[in-house]
Amino acid sequence: MNVDATIAAIAAVNARIEAVLHPKRRKVLACFIEQRALSPDSAIATTALSPALHSALNQLRAQGIIKEVADARSYVDTSAHLAHQRRLAEGGRVALITLGPALVALAIAMVAMVVRTR
Repeated sequence: MNVDATIAAIAAVNARIEAVLHPKRRKVLACFIEQRALSPDSAIATTALSPALHSALNQLRAQGIIKEVADARSYVDTSAHLAHQRRLAEGGRVALITLGPALVALAIAMVAMVVRTR
């Protein structure tokens, strides 16, 4: 099996899991991106966001992905967002490295069981 392809597949799965588990987070990011709030100069007011999205907004702020400027305006720090995406992909690699040997051992045990039952 191609390790690079497996790593890419795990990263894609991680991205899908995050998309499913964090729809509010995605909505907040989409709002900022749609309004092109990608720099301090183009920051937008967060008062227009639905109150239901404020927990996701606070989480993104805590992670440094959404930055605040004067007058309670905020923007997406694209470099912080990309760094976060890279960390998620790295998590997939760590999972592969951690789970890979366990899966190989499980496969060997299953083959041994099949051979013994014959």
